[in-house]
Amino acid sequence: MPSPVFVTNLKRLADLAAKSRLPSIFHLREFVDAGGLMAYGPDRSDLFRRAATYVDKILKGANRPTCP
Repeated sequence: MPSPVFVTNLKRLADLAAKSRLPSIFHLREFVDAGGLMAYGPDRSDLFRRAATYVDKILKGANRPTCP
């Protein structure tokens, strides 16, 4: 499960899993960059880009969609 404890120790966790020859699936790509086997979760940079697009539209006065 996602936790700040895991994120702050991501290199240690990835190294421990590799040393113990344990297949590991993490929730962030940063774990893979640190040596983990794979990650399964959303692309956070893409989520931030999408959020910025919505904020930009709102600030420019986009009309609110009508509900059916």
